[in-house]
Amino acid sequence: MRVLTFGWEFPPGQSGGLGFACQSLTEELLQSGVEVIFVLPKTQATHGNARFVFADSARLVKVVQANMTPVPYQQANNIIDSIVGYRKDGTPIIKSRTIIEEAHRFAHQASIIAKEEKFDVIHAHDWTSYLAGVAAKLATGKPLILHVHATSFDQAAGENVDPEIYRIEKECFALADKVVTVSGYTKNIIVHKHNVPAEKVEVVHNGCGNNEPQRHPPALEELKRQGKKIVLYHGRITIQKGVDHFIRAARRVVDVYPDVMFVISGSGDMTTQIIELVGSLGLSDNVLFAGALWFEDRDKMYQSADLVVMPSISEPFGLVPLEALQHGTPSIISKQSGVAEVLTHVLKVDFWDVDDMANQILSSLKYPVIRQQMVSEGRQQLKNISWSQAAEKLRRIYQSLLQYVTT
Repeated sequence: MRVLTFGWEFPPGQSGGLGFACQSLTEELLQSGVEVIFVLPKTQATHGNARFVFADSARLVKVVQANMTPVPYQQANNIIDSIVGYRKDGTPIIKSRTIIEEAHRFAHQASIIAKEEKFDVIHAHDWTSYLAGVAAKLATGKPLILHVHATSFDQAAGENVDPEIYRIEKECFALADKVVTVSGYTKNIIVHKHNVPAEKVEVVHNGCGNNEPQRHPPALEELKRQGKKIVLYHGRITIQKGVDHFIRAARRVVDVYPDVMFVISGSGDMTTQIIELVGSLGLSDNVLFAGALWFEDRDKMYQSADLVVMPSISEPFGLVPLEALQHGTPSIISKQSGVAEVLTHVLKVDFWDVDDMANQILSSLKYPVIRQQMVSEGRQQLKNISWSQAAEKLRRIYQSLLQYVTT
Protein backbone atom coordinates (compact mmCIF):
# COMPACT_ATOMS: atom_id res chain seq x y z
CA MET A 1 0.00 0.00 0.00
CA ARG A 2 1.33 3.44 -0.91
CA VAL A 3 0.16 6.64 0.79
CA LEU A 4 0.59 10.18 -0.53
CA THR A 5 0.93 12.28 2.61
CA PHE A 6 0.81 16.08 2.88
CA GLY A 7 2.25 17.89 5.88
CA TRP A 8 3.39 21.40 6.76
CA GLU A 9 6.43 20.62 8.89
CA PHE A 10 8.77 17.71 9.60
CA PRO A 11 11.80 17.36 11.91
CA PRO A 12 14.33 18.73 12.25
CA GLY A 13 12.23 21.76 11.28
CA GLN A 14 9.28 22.11 13.65
CA SER A 15 7.42 24.63 15.79
CA GLY A 16 5.45 22.24 17.98
CA GLY A 17 4.19 18.70 18.30
CA LEU A 18 2.79 18.47 14.76
CA GLY A 19 6.11 17.75 13.08
CA PHE A 20 7.11 15.18 15.67
CA ALA A 21 3.74 13.42 15.36
CA CYS A 22 4.08 13.29 11.56
CA GLN A 23 7.58 11.86 11.83
CA SER A 24 6.62 9.25 14.44
CA LEU A 25 3.57 8.05 12.52
CA THR A 26 5.49 7.96 9.24
CA GLU A 27 8.32 5.86 10.65
CA GLU A 28 5.90 3.37 12.21
CA LEU A 29 3.88 3.11 9.00
CA LEU A 30 7.08 2.37 7.10
CA GLN A 31 7.92 -0.34 9.63
CA SER A 32 4.52 -1.94 9.02
CA GLY A 33 5.12 -2.13 5.28
CA VAL A 34 3.19 0.97 4.18
CA GLU A 35 5.06 3.07 1.61
CA VAL A 36 4.90 6.78 2.41
CA ILE A 37 5.47 9.63 -0.03
CA PHE A 38 5.64 12.71 2.20
CA VAL A 39 5.04 16.08 0.50
CA LEU A 40 6.18 19.30 2.17
CA PRO A 41 5.54 22.88 0.99
CA LYS A 42 9.21 23.84 0.83
CA THR A 43 12.60 22.19 0.59
CA GLN A 44 14.08 21.41 3.98
CA ALA A 45 16.30 18.93 5.79
CA THR A 46 14.35 15.83 6.84
CA HIS A 47 14.85 12.91 9.17
CA GLY A 48 13.71 9.38 8.46
CA ASN A 49 13.30 6.93 5.61
CA ALA A 50 10.20 8.17 3.80
CA ARG A 51 10.50 9.47 0.25
CA PHE A 52 10.09 13.24 0.44
CA VAL A 53 8.74 15.50 -2.29
CA PHE A 54 8.99 19.29 -1.99
CA ALA A 55 6.31 21.49 -3.55
CA ASP A 56 8.75 24.33 -4.24
CA SER A 57 10.72 22.21 -6.70
CA ALA A 58 11.81 24.31 -9.69
CA ARG A 59 10.01 21.96 -12.09
CA LEU A 60 6.70 22.86 -10.44
CA VAL A 61 6.80 26.52 -9.50
CA LYS A 62 9.06 29.53 -9.52
CA VAL A 63 9.37 29.52 -5.74
CA VAL A 64 12.70 27.93 -4.94
CA GLN A 65 13.36 28.97 -1.38
CA ALA A 66 11.76 30.55 1.66
CA ASN A 67 13.72 32.42 4.29
CA MET A 68 11.54 31.13 7.11
CA THR A 69 9.64 27.94 7.77
CA PRO A 70 5.87 28.51 7.49
CA VAL A 71 4.53 27.27 10.80
CA PRO A 72 0.98 25.95 11.20
CA TYR A 73 0.15 27.73 14.43
CA GLN A 74 -0.66 31.10 12.87
CA GLN A 75 -3.62 33.13 11.72
CA ALA A 76 -4.60 33.11 8.05
CA ASN A 77 -3.27 36.62 7.46
CA ASN A 78 0.20 36.09 8.95
CA ILE A 79 2.91 36.96 6.43
CA ILE A 80 5.58 34.61 5.08
CA ASP A 81 8.48 35.96 2.97
CA SER A 82 9.52 33.69 0.10
CA ILE A 83 12.34 33.99 -2.43
CA VAL A 84 10.74 33.68 -5.88
CA GLY A 85 13.82 34.33 -8.00
CA TYR A 86 17.14 36.17 -8.28
CA ARG A 87 18.26 39.35 -10.00
CA LYS A 88 21.25 39.43 -12.35
CA ASP A 89 23.47 40.62 -9.50
CA GLY A 90 22.46 37.58 -7.43
CA THR A 91 20.26 39.38 -4.91
CA PRO A 92 17.01 37.58 -4.08
CA ILE A 93 13.58 38.69 -5.22
CA ILE A 94 11.32 38.38 -2.20
CA LYS A 95 7.54 38.16 -2.26
CA SER A 96 5.41 38.28 0.85
CA ARG A 97 2.45 35.93 1.10
CA THR A 98 -0.06 35.25 3.81
CA ILE A 99 -0.03 31.76 5.23
CA ILE A 100 -3.39 31.11 3.58
CA GLU A 101 -1.94 32.12 0.20
CA GLU A 102 0.85 29.62 0.85
CA ALA A 103 -1.74 26.94 1.66
CA HIS A 104 -3.48 27.63 -1.66
CA ARG A 105 -0.14 27.55 -3.51
CA PHE A 106 0.60 24.22 -1.82
CA ALA A 107 -2.78 22.92 -3.01
CA HIS A 108 -2.09 23.96 -6.61
CA GLN A 109 1.19 22.06 -6.61
CA ALA A 110 -0.42 19.10 -4.82
CA SER A 111 -2.71 18.51 -7.80
CA ILE A 112 0.35 18.35 -10.10
CA ILE A 113 2.30 16.09 -7.76
CA ALA A 114 -0.68 13.76 -7.33
CA LYS A 115 -0.88 13.22 -11.09
CA GLU A 116 2.82 12.35 -11.23
CA GLU A 117 2.86 9.86 -8.36
CA LYS A 118 1.41 6.38 -7.98
CA PHE A 119 -0.42 5.80 -4.68
CA ASP A 120 -3.55 4.29 -3.16
CA VAL A 121 -4.74 6.80 -0.56
CA ILE A 122 -4.18 10.45 0.42
CA HIS A 123 -3.44 11.56 3.99
CA ALA A 124 -3.23 15.28 4.90
CA HIS A 125 -2.10 16.58 8.30
CA ASP A 126 -3.54 19.76 9.86
CA TRP A 127 -5.45 22.64 8.26
CA THR A 128 -2.48 24.03 6.34
CA SER A 129 -2.40 20.81 4.28
CA TYR A 130 -6.15 20.13 3.95
CA LEU A 131 -6.45 22.08 0.69
CA ALA A 132 -3.50 20.12 -0.73
CA GLY A 133 -5.18 16.86 0.21
CA VAL A 134 -8.47 17.90 -1.37
CA ALA A 135 -6.69 19.06 -4.54
CA ALA A 136 -4.97 15.67 -4.82
CA LYS A 137 -8.30 13.89 -4.38
CA LEU A 138 -10.01 16.00 -7.04
CA ALA A 139 -7.10 15.40 -9.42
CA THR A 140 -7.00 11.61 -8.99
CA GLY A 141 -10.21 10.42 -7.35
CA LYS A 142 -8.24 8.63 -4.63
CA PRO A 143 -9.73 8.40 -1.11
CA LEU A 144 -8.76 11.18 1.30
CA ILE A 145 -8.11 11.16 5.04
CA LEU A 146 -7.76 14.47 6.88
CA HIS A 147 -5.86 14.26 10.17
CA VAL A 148 -6.94 16.86 12.74
CA HIS A 149 -4.14 17.80 15.13
CA ALA A 150 -5.86 21.04 16.17
CA THR A 151 -8.88 23.10 15.13
CA SER A 152 -9.50 26.80 14.74
CA PHE A 153 -11.42 26.63 18.02
CA ASP A 154 -8.32 25.33 19.81
CA GLN A 155 -6.13 28.05 18.35
CA ALA A 156 -8.63 30.75 19.33
CA ALA A 157 -9.16 29.20 22.78
CA GLY A 158 -12.85 29.91 22.31
CA GLU A 159 -15.49 30.89 19.78
CA ASN A 160 -13.66 33.83 18.16
CA VAL A 161 -12.17 31.69 15.39
CA ASP A 162 -10.34 32.82 12.29
CA PRO A 163 -13.16 32.68 9.70
CA GLU A 164 -10.90 31.73 6.79
CA ILE A 165 -9.35 28.80 8.64
CA TYR A 166 -12.76 27.66 9.84
CA ARG A 167 -14.12 27.77 6.27
CA ILE A 168 -11.20 25.64 5.04
CA GLU A 169 -11.78 23.14 7.83
CA LYS A 170 -15.52 22.86 7.28
CA GLU A 171 -15.39 22.58 3.49
CA CYS A 172 -12.47 20.13 3.47
CA PHE A 173 -14.03 17.90 6.16
CA ALA A 174 -17.12 17.66 3.96
CA LEU A 175 -15.01 16.45 1.01
CA ALA A 176 -12.90 13.95 2.98
CA ASP A 177 -13.69 10.25 3.00
CA LYS A 178 -12.52 9.94 6.62
CA VAL A 179 -11.52 12.42 9.30
CA VAL A 180 -9.04 11.32 11.96
CA THR A 181 -8.78 13.19 15.25
CA VAL A 182 -6.09 12.86 17.92
CA SER A 183 -8.67 12.57 20.72
CA GLY A 184 -12.34 12.18 21.53
CA TYR A 185 -12.12 15.76 22.80
CA THR A 186 -11.27 16.95 19.27
CA LYS A 187 -13.84 14.65 17.67
CA ASN A 188 -16.51 16.30 19.78
CA ILE A 189 -15.45 19.72 18.49
CA ILE A 190 -15.63 18.87 14.80
CA VAL A 191 -18.89 16.95 15.17
CA HIS A 192 -20.61 19.82 16.98
CA LYS A 193 -18.79 22.86 15.59
CA HIS A 194 -18.15 21.72 11.99
CA ASN A 195 -21.20 19.47 11.62
CA VAL A 196 -19.16 16.43 10.59
CA PRO A 197 -21.14 13.16 10.95
CA ALA A 198 -19.80 11.24 13.95
CA GLU A 199 -19.55 8.00 11.94
CA LYS A 200 -17.13 9.72 9.55
CA VAL A 201 -14.66 10.47 12.35
CA GLU A 202 -12.11 8.04 13.78
CA VAL A 203 -10.09 8.75 16.93
CA VAL A 204 -6.41 7.83 16.76
CA HIS A 205 -4.65 8.98 19.90
CA ASN A 206 -1.06 10.12 19.60
CA GLY A 207 1.62 7.94 21.14
CA CYS A 208 5.08 8.11 22.62
CA GLY A 209 8.37 6.33 22.14
CA ASN A 210 9.14 3.10 23.98
CA ASN A 211 12.90 3.53 24.27
CA GLU A 212 14.47 4.55 27.57
CA PRO A 213 15.71 8.13 27.02
CA GLN A 214 19.33 9.07 27.40
CA ARG A 215 20.24 10.67 30.72
CA HIS A 216 21.91 14.08 30.49
CA PRO A 217 23.89 16.24 32.89
CA PRO A 218 21.33 18.18 34.95
CA ALA A 219 20.34 21.71 34.04
CA LEU A 220 19.83 24.53 36.58
CA GLU A 221 22.33 22.94 38.98
CA GLU A 222 22.93 26.17 40.89
CA LEU A 223 19.21 26.57 41.60
CA LYS A 224 19.09 22.97 42.79
CA ARG A 225 22.03 23.60 45.13
CA GLN A 226 20.09 26.52 46.56
CA GLY A 227 17.25 24.13 47.40
CA LYS A 228 14.88 25.43 44.73
CA LYS A 229 12.09 23.30 43.34
CA ILE A 230 11.67 23.50 39.54
CA VAL A 231 8.21 23.67 37.93
CA LEU A 232 8.34 23.58 34.13
CA TYR A 233 6.02 24.80 31.39
CA HIS A 234 7.06 23.63 27.91
CA GLY A 235 5.11 24.73 24.83
CA ARG A 236 4.10 27.66 22.68
CA ILE A 237 3.33 30.91 24.48
CA THR A 238 -0.11 31.57 22.97
CA ILE A 239 -3.63 32.09 24.22
CA GLN A 240 -4.49 28.42 23.58
CA LYS A 241 -1.87 27.20 26.03
CA GLY A 242 -3.07 29.02 29.16
CA VAL A 243 0.37 30.31 30.20
CA ASP A 244 -1.24 33.35 31.86
CA HIS A 245 -3.21 31.04 34.16
CA PHE A 246 0.03 29.20 34.96
CA ILE A 247 1.69 32.47 35.98
CA ARG A 248 -1.25 33.50 38.16
CA ALA A 249 -1.08 30.11 39.88
CA ALA A 250 2.67 30.66 40.33
CA ARG A 251 1.95 33.84 42.29
CA ARG A 252 -0.20 31.86 44.73
CA VAL A 253 2.45 29.15 45.07
CA VAL A 254 5.26 31.60 45.76
CA ASP A 255 3.17 33.30 48.46
CA VAL A 256 3.27 30.00 50.35
CA TYR A 257 6.51 28.43 49.12
CA PRO A 258 9.07 31.04 47.94
CA ASP A 259 11.74 28.48 47.01
CA VAL A 260 10.11 27.53 43.71
CA MET A 261 11.42 28.50 40.28
CA PHE A 262 8.94 28.44 37.40
CA VAL A 263 10.67 27.78 34.08
CA ILE A 264 8.96 28.70 30.80
CA SER A 265 10.35 26.89 27.78
CA GLY A 266 8.79 28.20 24.57
CA SER A 267 8.03 31.19 22.40
CA GLY A 268 4.97 32.68 20.77
CA ASP A 269 2.85 35.74 20.16
CA MET A 270 2.06 36.22 23.87
CA THR A 271 5.69 36.21 25.07
CA THR A 272 5.82 39.96 25.74
CA GLN A 273 2.44 39.87 27.46
CA ILE A 274 3.55 37.03 29.75
CA ILE A 275 6.82 38.81 30.59
CA GLU A 276 4.82 41.90 31.54
CA LEU A 277 2.44 39.77 33.64
CA VAL A 278 5.39 38.26 35.51
CA GLY A 279 6.67 41.74 36.26
CA SER A 280 3.31 43.10 37.36
CA LEU A 281 2.81 40.18 39.76
CA GLY A 282 6.27 40.64 41.28
CA LEU A 283 7.51 37.24 40.10
CA SER A 284 10.71 38.25 38.32
CA ASP A 285 12.87 36.37 40.86
CA ASN A 286 10.80 33.21 40.54
CA VAL A 287 10.22 32.90 36.77
CA LEU A 288 12.89 31.98 34.25
CA PHE A 289 12.29 32.35 30.50
CA ALA A 290 14.44 29.68 28.87
CA GLY A 291 13.45 30.26 25.23
CA ALA A 292 12.19 27.50 22.96
CA LEU A 293 14.05 24.36 24.00
CA TRP A 294 14.23 21.34 21.70
CA PHE A 295 15.89 17.95 21.61
CA GLU A 296 18.72 17.57 24.16
CA ASP A 297 18.12 20.95 25.83
CA ARG A 298 14.43 20.10 26.26
CA ASP A 299 15.26 16.66 27.64
CA LYS A 300 17.72 18.13 30.16
CA MET A 301 14.97 20.42 31.40
CA TYR A 302 12.46 17.57 31.70
CA GLN A 303 15.01 15.61 33.73
CA SER A 304 15.84 18.57 35.97
CA ALA A 305 12.26 19.61 36.73
CA ASP A 306 10.38 18.40 39.79
CA LEU A 307 7.04 18.90 38.08
CA VAL A 308 5.63 19.80 34.65
CA VAL A 309 2.40 21.78 34.20
CA MET A 310 0.33 21.79 30.99
CA PRO A 311 -2.40 24.42 31.66
CA SER A 312 -3.94 24.46 28.16
CA ILE A 313 -7.30 26.12 27.59
CA SER A 314 -7.96 23.72 24.70
CA GLU A 315 -5.47 20.94 23.94
CA PRO A 316 -6.38 18.42 21.21
CA PHE A 317 -3.90 15.94 22.67
CA GLY A 318 -0.74 17.19 24.39
CA LEU A 319 2.52 15.23 24.08
CA VAL A 320 4.33 17.08 26.87
CA PRO A 321 3.09 14.95 29.83
CA LEU A 322 4.08 11.76 27.98
CA GLU A 323 7.53 13.14 27.16
CA ALA A 324 7.99 14.28 30.76
CA LEU A 325 7.01 10.85 32.10
CA GLN A 326 9.58 9.18 29.85
CA HIS A 327 12.19 11.31 31.62
CA GLY A 328 10.82 10.51 35.08
CA THR A 329 8.94 13.73 35.76
CA PRO A 330 5.23 13.87 36.71
CA SER A 331 2.70 16.36 35.36
CA ILE A 332 -0.35 18.41 36.17
CA ILE A 333 -2.59 18.82 33.12
CA SER A 334 -5.77 20.67 32.33
CA LYS A 335 -8.97 18.68 32.09
CA GLN A 336 -9.47 20.34 28.69
CA SER A 337 -6.89 18.10 26.99
CA GLY A 338 -7.06 14.97 24.88
CA VAL A 339 -4.14 13.24 26.61
CA ALA A 340 -6.34 12.98 29.72
CA GLU A 341 -8.24 10.24 27.84
CA VAL A 342 -5.23 7.90 27.84
CA LEU A 343 -3.13 9.04 30.81
CA THR A 344 -4.83 8.73 34.19
CA HIS A 345 -1.84 8.92 36.53
CA VAL A 346 -1.56 12.69 36.42
CA LEU A 347 -3.19 15.44 38.43
CA LYS A 348 -5.94 17.23 36.48
CA VAL A 349 -7.31 20.72 36.95
CA ASP A 350 -9.62 23.08 35.08
CA PHE A 351 -7.35 25.56 33.30
CA TRP A 352 -9.20 28.54 34.77
CA ASP A 353 -9.04 27.38 38.40
CA VAL A 354 -5.72 28.93 39.37
CA ASP A 355 -6.33 28.27 43.08
CA ASP A 356 -6.73 24.54 42.46
CA MET A 357 -3.72 24.58 40.12
CA ALA A 358 -1.64 26.25 42.83
CA ASN A 359 -2.82 23.76 45.46
CA GLN A 360 -1.95 20.81 43.21
CA ILE A 361 1.52 22.24 42.57
CA LEU A 362 2.09 22.79 46.29
CA SER A 363 0.92 19.29 47.21
CA SER A 364 3.15 17.71 44.55
CA LEU A 365 6.20 19.64 45.69
CA LYS A 366 5.55 19.09 49.40
CA TYR A 367 4.95 15.33 49.18
CA PRO A 368 7.56 13.51 47.06
CA VAL A 369 5.59 10.26 47.39
CA ILE A 370 2.83 11.79 45.22
CA ARG A 371 5.32 12.54 42.47
CA GLN A 372 6.93 9.12 42.76
CA GLN A 373 3.60 7.35 42.48
CA MET A 374 2.53 9.38 39.44
CA VAL A 375 5.79 8.49 37.72
CA SER A 376 5.86 4.78 38.55
CA GLU A 377 2.21 4.17 37.64
CA GLY A 378 2.28 6.56 34.71
CA ARG A 379 5.28 4.83 33.14
CA GLN A 380 3.38 1.57 33.28
CA GLN A 381 0.62 3.24 31.26
CA LEU A 382 3.13 4.48 28.70
CA LYS A 383 3.68 0.88 27.61
CA ASN A 384 0.16 0.94 26.13
CA ILE A 385 0.43 4.38 24.51
CA SER A 386 2.66 3.87 21.49
CA TRP A 387 3.13 5.31 18.02
CA SER A 388 3.07 1.77 16.64
CA GLN A 389 -0.50 1.34 17.93
CA ALA A 390 -1.50 4.68 16.40
CA ALA A 391 0.07 3.72 13.06
CA GLU A 392 -1.71 0.35 13.07
CA LYS A 393 -5.06 2.12 13.52
CA LEU A 394 -4.20 4.36 10.57
CA ARG A 395 -3.22 1.37 8.46
CA ARG A 396 -6.59 -0.25 9.16
CA ILE A 397 -8.36 2.98 8.18
CA TYR A 398 -6.41 3.05 4.92
CA GLN A 399 -7.38 -0.55 4.31
CA SER A 400 -11.05 0.13 4.99
CA LEU A 401 -11.04 2.68 2.18
CA LEU A 402 -9.39 0.28 -0.25
CA GLN A 403 -11.66 -2.74 -0.52
CA TYR A 404 -9.62 -4.39 -3.27
CA VAL A 405 -6.11 -3.61 -2.06
CA THR A 406 -4.20 -6.17 -0.04
CA THR A 407 -1.04 -5.56 1.96
